[in-house]
Formats: sequence, C-alpha cells, structure tokens
Amino acid sequence: MLEFLTYLQSVHQDWSAALAFYEVSRDALVSVYEYQNNHLTRRDVTFPVDQLPDRLVRKFFHPSAFFNQVDRRSLLSHLFHSSPSYEPDAHEATQLRPLIPIPAWQSCVCMALADQEDMLAMLVLASPKKNAFNSKAIGNVIPVKSVAALALAQQLHRAARGRELAEADQPVATAEFQDRIRRLNQQTEELEEDNRVKAEKLVALSQEIELLDKNSSEYRQELERVKVALFALEEQTEAATQHLTDAYTQLTQAQYRLKGLDQTMGFMKDVFQVLSQEHDSQEFSHTMVTWFCQHFGVERCSLMLLDNSCETLQIAAQCGIDPSIVNRVKVRVGQGVAGWVAHNRKPLFVRVREDRGSPHTGQDVYNSDSFICVPLIYNNRVFGVLNLSNKRDGEPFDETDLDRALMAGAVLAMTLGGQETARRTAAWA
Repeated sequence: MLEFLTYLQSVHQDWSAALAFYEVSRDALVSVYEYQNNHLTRRDVTFPVDQLPDRLVRKFFHPSAFFNQVDRRSLLSHLFHSSPSYEPDAHEATQLRPLIPIPAWQSCVCMALADQEDMLAMLVLASPKKNAFNSKAIGNVIPVKSVAALALAQQLHRAARGRELAEADQPVATAEFQDRIRRLNQQTEELEEDNRVKAEKLVALSQEIELLDKNSSEYRQELERVKVALFALEEQTEAATQHLTDAYTQLTQAQYRLKGLDQTMGFMKDVFQVLSQEHDSQEFSHTMVTWFCQHFGVERCSLMLLDNSCETLQIAAQCGIDPSIVNRVKVRVGQGVAGWVAHNRKPLFVRVREDRGSPHTGQDVYNSDSFICVPLIYNNRVFGVLNLSNKRDGEPFDETDLDRALMAGAVLAMTLGGQETARRTAAWA
C-alpha cells in the first residue's frame, strides 16, 4: 500500500493520492491512508456509502440496486471495463471532502480496487491543476491499480486463512488451559500444606518462648519476624486463590461459547439435511422457525415477508404468537423496527430497548427488553425480516444469538430466492 501511493505521487509531482478501505458489513468506508511528508498516515473514519454522491454509489458500490439487474458480477465487470474511473462535479466536493487528500483541488478522479465483484477500496486522486487526469493518465494508472487490488485481495485472503487456523487450534488451547488450571490447583494445595506446617511451627515456637523467657526482647523480635512472614504467606495464598477463581471463570465462559458453537453447527447440519432431501418448500419456513425456537430457547419468532407491492411486511411463519392476531399484523417498509431493518438492509440487535417503535396489538407479552431483527437478502434483493424476542427465562440475547439469526436469515433468503428464481424460470418457459 505504501509503495502503491508513493508510486502514484512520484509519477506526477502535482498528484496527491488517498486510499479509502470499504467494509461491507457496515456498508461504509472505514480507513483512509495517505502518503504525506515521506510517511504513510491513517485516518479512522466511518463514512457511510449512502452519503457519497449518488452516481458514485451506483457506479462502484450498489449498481444492481439502481439498474435492477440480477447478475451483479457481470454488471460490475461491465462498469469497471467500460468506464473505470469517476470524476466528481464541483457541487459534489462537499460530499467527498473527508476522502480527498488536498483541500484545494481543481481536478479529482475516483477509481475502484475490486476483487472480481467484491469492492475492496476506493482510490482518490486529486491535483491543483485543471484537466490533470486525461484518458492517457488514467490508462497508465489502471495496470498499477489492478496489481495493487490483486495484492490487497491476497493479503485479505491470508488474513482470513489465519483466522480459520486459529479457530482450528482452539481445542488445543482449551486443553492447555485446563492443564494450567490443574497445575494451579496443585500449587495451591502445596501452599496450603506449607502454610499448615509453618503455622504448627509457629505455635510450638510461641510456647517455647513463653516457657524460656516471656520478657526476652530477642525472642519477641524473632516472633514478630515469623508473624510478618506468616502474614505474607497468607497474602500469597489469597492471591493464588483469586487467580484460581479467575481461571475457573474464564474456563466456564470458554465452555459456554464452545457449547453454543456446537448447538449452532448441529442446527445448521439438520437444516441443510432437510434442504438436500425432497421437502415441501411451502412448509420449510414454518419448520425453520419452529426448529430455531426449539434449539435455542426462543419463545417468540416471526418471519415477515414483503407483499406483492413490496411496500408492506406480513407474517408468513411464526412461533409463540397468538394465531388470532397474526393476519392483522402489517408493517410498512421504513416504519417500526421491522420496517427500518427492511429499508436499511441492516440487522438490529438491542440488549435493552427503551422504545419498541413498532405497532403492537396490546396482546403481546415480552419477558425482557432484548430482541433481534435481521433482513433476508438474496441476490441484492430484500425478501423480508426475521424477528426474535422472549429468550427463555428472560435472559437477554447475546452475540452468539445474533450470529445464529444471521445464518438462519441467510438460509431462508436463499430458499426464498431459489423459489422466486424457479417461478420466473417456469413463467419464461
């Protein structure tokens, strides 16, 4: 990255370059790197994509949302090859100010660094000269940009591979952690035995001193030294006991997380076994919602799908809701919690909520203020949302529950997307 920015600025002395990295989970540019004064600097930002100019968003980030294309890869490839750069207009300078490396510029161009259809980062070049980025200059930058994108993609792949290897080594780390706890237990027992022996010696020594000479200052000093040593030993024992308690706490937390991962893997295995066999696609959503509640202790779960107008959400499958009110629950896109999630295409995880914000019937009963709502997105199209509330025993939802909900939502979205594709294929046939 340093060599890339240095090369761009060394080719043309009037050029200034900045590289903004894209994080797809937040749909935002999160880090901006610049080469200034012979140093690579980094600015941590959170710049949502929807705050960029509309034409720039459609060109590099969400083209299929504007053109309503199903094949996003082919559309991105067409855009990158037909027009690989974007020159902002003067009225767009305010929107791009956090990304442009110099405040006073006359020419600016933006280029995408991508791995096939995946957006990795955006390169911003600026110059105080007018018309600094003609077609020849852009053509010279494209090969270097492609090499930089490839190197960046390989680096991200190696980082992801390292995380997978770390997860594979987790059982070994757990075994080593348990062995360490056993050693701490043994050391604690040895300290307690040593403490008992020294305490007995102290008692015998005190009795001997009393018999020989209670008024001897020398014996009294020796006794005080022994008492100080015993006090220090007691402090060491208390510290060792506290360390052992902390170790047990960490082990319990690790075992709880491992148990949750095992439950999640078992649930997903059952789901994919059902998908791999002949099954009723109409009943799969009801089965999926029921299984999710049974496996993970959720008392209320609802699957809300968009109607034909794509403007209103209705309950298509549920567990734990009064059937008499299911057909009456309708939420417009953009309104309430479910409508907000469908509109923004982002999950919502609340540990303690102050205001639910969505309409209720007055018959709903909640055992806590924690809930999860995730969007169902397939092929860049929103099909609905999955709502979770009322975890068993009134416990709040945690990050593990959010991961499970996201996986379940992805499976439901793929299933619904597959059914939609099959219907379209049948209609064309």
